[in-house]
This record gives sequence, C-alpha cells and structure tokens, in this order.
Amino acid sequence: MRYTIETLQGNALDWNAKGDKRILQNIRNLLTTWRYEVAYDRTKGLDPSILYLPKEDARALYTAEVYRLIETYQPGAEVVSVDFVKIDEEGNIDFRVVIEL
Repeated sequence: MRYTIETLQGNALDWNAKGDKRILQNIRNLLTTWRYEVAYDRTKGLDPSILYLPKEDARALYTAEVYRLIETYQPGAEVVSVDFVKIDEEGNIDFRVVIEL
C-alpha cells in the first residue's frame, strides 16, 4: 500500500501505533531528525549541512538522505518518490515522500 508523508505536517506521537501506522510514524521521525541528535546513534538522521546549501543542492542531498535513511532504518519500506514542495520564510524545507509498504 502507498502512503504519502509531508515533512512539515505536525503529528503527535502515538505510543500505541501498530502495523503500517507505526512504520509511518517511524519514517516521519527519521525525516525530522538531524544527525547527531540521537545520543547512541549519532549517524541516524538527516545531514545538517543541507541547511547551508543552495536550494537545488539541498533538494538533491535531501532526496539522497531520505533514501539512505529509509533503506538503513526501515528496510521493509520502499521509497517511491521524494518531491520538493516549498521552502518557507524561515528556511524550512518541505518535501512530499511517497512510501510503499
């Protein structure tokens, strides 16, 4: 089944999530975590150098990071597409990630 995740959409953590809902929640957490934020797994998360790159370079690097993170930490999920949506006034980058479970 295919699911779409928008990176800037806020979602409350559901401690009782099961099945696909739990996997999607895990993926959303991966996509909103920066490298070095996870105490015992410092390489988990997005590369923070993305924030300092020109827009086109940031888009390409973010896309590659999404594939890397999901292949590494959620191997049962397959990335179908990663699409740039927008950059807001504060510099937050919004992407739409389509996942196949």
